[in-house]
Amino acid sequence: MPNKTLIIESCEKIIESDFSNTSIVHVRNSVILKEMLGADLLSHASQIDSLMDNNYDSIICVYASPYMKYKAYMRIVENNIGAKLFWMVNDHDLEDNILLRNVVKEQGRKYNVVCNNPRSGYRHWILGKKMCGKKLDDWIDEWHTVNLNCLIYRPSKETETLLTTNRSGCIYFGTFRKWRAEDMIHFNGLNYIISTSKKNTNKYINAGIEAQFVDRLSWEVGAESLRNFKYSIYFEDKHTHGNYAFMGNRYYECVMCDVLMLFDSKCLNTIKKSGYDIPKELVVDNGEQANHVMDSMDKDDGYYNYLLDKQRENYKEIIKNKIKTSNYLKSLFHGQPV
Repeated sequence: MPNKTLIIESCEKIIESDFSNTSIVHVRNSVILKEMLGADLLSHASQIDSLMDNNYDSIICVYASPYMKYKAYMRIVENNIGAKLFWMVNDHDLEDNILLRNVVKEQGRKYNVVCNNPRSGYRHWILGKKMCGKKLDDWIDEWHTVNLNCLIYRPSKETETLLTTNRSGCIYFGTFRKWRAEDMIHFNGLNYIISTSKKNTNKYINAGIEAQFVDRLSWEVGAESLRNFKYSIYFEDKHTHGNYAFMGNRYYECVMCDVLMLFDSKCLNTIKKSGYDIPKELVVDNGEQANHVMDSMDKDDGYYNYLLDKQRENYKEIIKNKIKTSNYLKSLFHGQPV
């Protein structure tokens, strides 16, 4: 009998399989993992009772919303005292999962981490937090460093003709990150749009970031609104420059949607270690240079198509990395050696 896995996603919403009711990348990844692992997905407290009779070999807690109704979910964890516990997170400075924190406090159980970042690359002050007479790091057993970001890429997109014919503009999308804003501010003057929530818009503005702001993108499968844009730009933060954690989700989303991505030159370490071919013409130092590169491509379709074709040449490597991640996770959660 194959091992049975439960994924607990802290979004408190029943998620549609086509992503039509969520824009959050870790939520979309949870749906992908559900299909990949043949797992149960628990994303709303109303679903708990229907799963209480199941015996799970592994329970994966995704992300770490501090607003999660963790007390309700404790029931199903307590009911599976023999299950191996995991925290899955694709970040380096997110505080520990509130459900697992209380499992440690109430049951004294250790858990494992699946993360884009190696243990050495996670924020030391978080792993050093005091927890039940020890450090948080002492309560973490195994640490699996895996490229979770590539899971979002759908290989079928390379053959589908879903591209809009009137693409225009440059977009950056995602939640506000304080440390990343320190790099973004050097690109003030860039002619671009930032897609984010209204709450995060104010954070960007207060940090001095200059852009046009719009609401969050739609990620409904086959109708992703990212496809309306011609370009995007890739930023990191100082910590990530020196602590490789794979390409971010947004790179895979842009390749999938045929949006040509420019890179802040501070990301050279990530570009080099990723193994993907990023033309030097797309690596820029500031907003003025990025505007010049995009203007040149807008005036010369041949130049634009040449660079877009160079980006498309990374399809095979991305697919190879997604298969590698998929095989690793299947081995890990199906009880095989990794």
